[in-house]
Amino acid sequence: MTDYKYIGKRIQRKDAKAKVTGKALYAEDMYFQDMLIGKVLRSAHPHARIKGIDISKAQALPGVVCVLTAKDVQGTNRYGLAVSDQEVLVEKKARYCGDAIASVAAETEEIALEALRLIDVDYEVLPAVSSIEQAFSPESPLVHERLESNVLQKTKVRKGDADKAFLEADIILENTFTTQCVEHAYMERECSVAVCDCDGALTVWEPCQYPVRSRRQIAKALGLKFSQVRVIQSTTGGAFGSKDDITTSIHAAMLSLNTKRPVKYAMEREESIATSSKRHPFRMECKLGATKEGKLVALKADIFGDTGAYSSLGIYVVKKAGLHISGPYEIPNVHVDTYTLYTNNVMSGAFRGFGVPQAHVAIEIQMDILARKIGMSPIDLRLLNCLRAGTTTTATSHCIPHSVGIDQTLEKVKPYYDEWKAEGGLSR
Repeated sequence: MTDYKYIGKRIQRKDAKAKVTGKALYAEDMYFQDMLIGKVLRSAHPHARIKGIDISKAQALPGVVCVLTAKDVQGTNRYGLAVSDQEVLVEKKARYCGDAIASVAAETEEIALEALRLIDVDYEVLPAVSSIEQAFSPESPLVHERLESNVLQKTKVRKGDADKAFLEADIILENTFTTQCVEHAYMERECSVAVCDCDGALTVWEPCQYPVRSRRQIAKALGLKFSQVRVIQSTTGGAFGSKDDITTSIHAAMLSLNTKRPVKYAMEREESIATSSKRHPFRMECKLGATKEGKLVALKADIFGDTGAYSSLGIYVVKKAGLHISGPYEIPNVHVDTYTLYTNNVMSGAFRGFGVPQAHVAIEIQMDILARKIGMSPIDLRLLNCLRAGTTTTATSHCIPHSVGIDQTLEKVKPYYDEWKAEGGLSR
């Protein structure tokens, strides 16, 4: 047996000791002299036109140092990971209840929160697009007027001739599967600390997943050179994909740039859940064809992903689901279309698995239904159809030469499954 350096060994995490002893420094633990507290006013409606914003009462509140709206954005009032479709501060239209309308910097958190309550926003409430079905309907209002529909992206996967294969299939299963929005619920809430030096350059500490990408978006929004912004990843208390997106850093940086003082902006848990990106809700219409012996012959699927009001990494997540809805199985004929849809819901983006967990809900339930229909063990059905190194091809006709372990894994599991079933299985 190969003696590996890491595989099969108990390896201590490099950050474990600092975290369990409390020595790890999170962004929210940081403090600078004369530091201000930042807060952001969020939209009260999922879809509304901004007719006017009155910040005079908030500005007059003692202890308030700065109140910013869209007119104060000195760079490009757009950011986003895949598509620059999100405004730093909304200028004309809010597209979900988490949209940032105004930001405040004050001497204390209590004063900052009171200032938010004093900002008066005149909304014209618009009809909201709240479901996948609504988003796909040509009669629904547009979330983004720059597009002709709420379909942000459509992708295709084609292999063989699925229509012809279905005519020859002995068994055809057609089912629709839906998955819900899921919150990351990391222990550490989003927080950023920004410090502006005497030359107008910024240093930002944040628990992000990609400092260079955050740096690029901050610089663009604030009208600064890339070299004028430094982003330092602070100790991160959980992320799972969501902290790939810009959360608090642009707002903290913009407030610091305008006040020339350090600013800390930490979200409350309620704000975090209302605004942070989620796992995509999916609707998957899945048609599976097989022989009476259980050999898969064709798959046809339409996948609809609700990416919310903004893209984040949604176009890649939904596309990935289309590539993987065939599961770890060889299916000679595949026809899959995916649709990434805008809605007025909270934004969805990266989440561990990147669209594949949702796709596997559909294909694995279909496999269990097929096994029951033909009276075959679900383990044996999967062994009959699973990908094998060097001899089978994926939905994209890719032959994987090595590192395909599903057949070995199933063989290891099979004796335990057979024993469990002999003892009563699901009937117990």
